[in-house]
Amino acid sequence: MANPPLTIVTGFLGSGKTTLLRALLERGAGGRRLGLVVNELGQIGLDGDALERAGAAPLVELTGGCLCCEAGSDFLLAIEELSDYGPDCIVVETTGLAEPGGIIRHARGAGLPLDAVVAVADAANLEAALNASPVAAWQLRAADLIILSKVDLVTPAERAAVAERLHAINPRAAIVPASYGQAPPDLLFGPRLDRADPPPVPDHLERDAFSSLAWSGDIPLRRAALEAALRDASPAVFRAKGIVHCTDAPWPDDVQFVCGRMSFTPLRPRAPLTPLNRLVLLGPGLDARAAHYAATFNACADEPARAAAWRARYAALFDR
Repeated sequence: MANPPLTIVTGFLGSGKTTLLRALLERGAGGRRLGLVVNELGQIGLDGDALERAGAAPLVELTGGCLCCEAGSDFLLAIEELSDYGPDCIVVETTGLAEPGGIIRHARGAGLPLDAVVAVADAANLEAALNASPVAAWQLRAADLIILSKVDLVTPAERAAVAERLHAINPRAAIVPASYGQAPPDLLFGPRLDRADPPPVPDHLERDAFSSLAWSGDIPLRRAALEAALRDASPAVFRAKGIVHCTDAPWPDDVQFVCGRMSFTPLRPRAPLTPLNRLVLLGPGLDARAAHYAATFNACADEPARAAAWRARYAALFDR
């Protein structure tokens, strides 16, 4: 059986990669049958859960390492597994710190057909990403297509300035604006324009000094305390994401945090989630402050009486 072509979706931390793919799945991917490889730098996989809720495409989630430099053999095994389902295309979502040239070289070395490299750029935080790590520019330079996300958060003048900045970084890539991941599916799938592979960039994770921290807890949280803790975490924490339960709401929230901006989106799980709260933090040098962040988020737990009352209501939601 011939391997299906690969489409690589890359972009810096919090740029909107998972939002793009979730919207793609919800809209039927233009009639294509997709397989998904989702790579998470940390040990807790969250993006795969979000994509599984959006559609029924077969999915392999690889956690705890970056495909471009640490998880190459796992990547090839994932492609082999997904190919058995007979998809029209396999979409590879990289981590926000991936150097896409490494994944391109893995694919070429294994004789896998490679379609476009799609980079997602955050219109509201592009300069912050470029200043945070050279990886952000490498991802953009490797792209055949750039999806300009979060255009609803900037003015027309700011949007034009960001587009000009992107064109200076990669003059050959088309730039397509998108809000909430709503990009035309047919634009995402197509042949790779640049047949040259990007040069290797060894040890880029060590040089960037970005690290991932995972926190989990099983006591419902005070929303105001959690919001304050996330605000105080910036700018050391560039990106945070997770699922949390707060005592002012019956259902959990999907939490997204990028460069100080945060959002809480209610979720409706089919069964109680365990543990109640999971957060992944990404930023430079976070390993040294692991104890601090654990104490900070543990302190957001609500008082015992309120937590017990909330637990009773939460359990009743699933007894209906």
